[in-house]
Amino acid sequence: MFDTILRELKKLDETQGGISIPIQVPLDAEGYFDRRCPSAACQAGFKVLFEDWRNKVSGERAFCPICREQARATEWNTPEQRDYIQQVGVRHIQGIMGEALSQDATEFNRTQRPGFIQVSMSYKPGAPTLVVPISAAEELRQKFVCDQCGCRYSSLGAAFFCPACGRNSAENTFSQAIEAVRKSLAALPAIREAVQAYSGADAAENTVREIVENSLARTVGAFQRVTEALFERVPGSRSIHCRKNVFQSIAEGSELWRVTIGKRYDDLLTPAEMVDLIRFFQQRHLLAHCEGIVDQEYITKSGDQTYAVGQRLFVRIEAVHRTVNLVSKLTNELRKLV
Repeated sequence: MFDTILRELKKLDETQGGISIPIQVPLDAEGYFDRRCPSAACQAGFKVLFEDWRNKVSGERAFCPICREQARATEWNTPEQRDYIQQVGVRHIQGIMGEALSQDATEFNRTQRPGFIQVSMSYKPGAPTLVVPISAAEELRQKFVCDQCGCRYSSLGAAFFCPACGRNSAENTFSQAIEAVRKSLAALPAIREAVQAYSGADAAENTVREIVENSLARTVGAFQRVTEALFERVPGSRSIHCRKNVFQSIAEGSELWRVTIGKRYDDLLTPAEMVDLIRFFQQRHLLAHCEGIVDQEYITKSGDQTYAVGQRLFVRIEAVHRTVNLVSKLTNELRKLV
């Protein structure tokens, strides 16, 4: 009795390294594969053309296009994909055990002898675990092709590193990242209207505020990455020790360029442009590290006297547009020099 299920359990127990279960993970309409950065500090979502993930990405190492986190290719599943894979695995085991129980029940009923008490055994499979295909993630706004290995990937907004080879593609994608910010800002009236109709005016204003603040952060991030890429092209720059994210600081970044190429930011921008650039970069810093609550350091470094300590920063759409224009101008001037 139960010979079949015992054999199946023994097979599972003796399988070295686990069992192999074929799983077909749904892709989006264009064949792209949802991925999620495993870094707890990043968690960025992006997509890679499945053909390239299979053929170009090493099993030993893949890269996050946003933060360049490195991890094995098996570590990049989204939460939805992890649930889906688990459900498929459970269903597979259910199928094996269910078939074994059915066979044992049939054999038991066939061999039982008649007597005063008749015992019948049956197996009714329970409701199988429902395997729900992964819904396509939000349409990603930008697509990229690595100029070194040809890997095709996409990201919501700026992306800086190739998932397959880790190449810093910031210089090639800077203009696309800036364009994505401009498109996001242009879409704000439609977004406000849609959210207000669904969730009310307060939710609509909060959504718009978050998009504007995120756009400022993305603009500064794109500038940081592209200046890192440009700086590496300067002879002797690799011998200079730079702290992480140094180009998020206008003062420190400007001094590095003075040391290497003899030009500071204020040689490339007007005095009025420098004042605005410093203020907007300080606003980004305040949002990232102080949740937008104004402190004395912000007032001192930015020269912004419109706030008192303890107030909450308000980032205007016009300020993000101005930041986009300034970093675009500064990047173009630096490109000419390197």
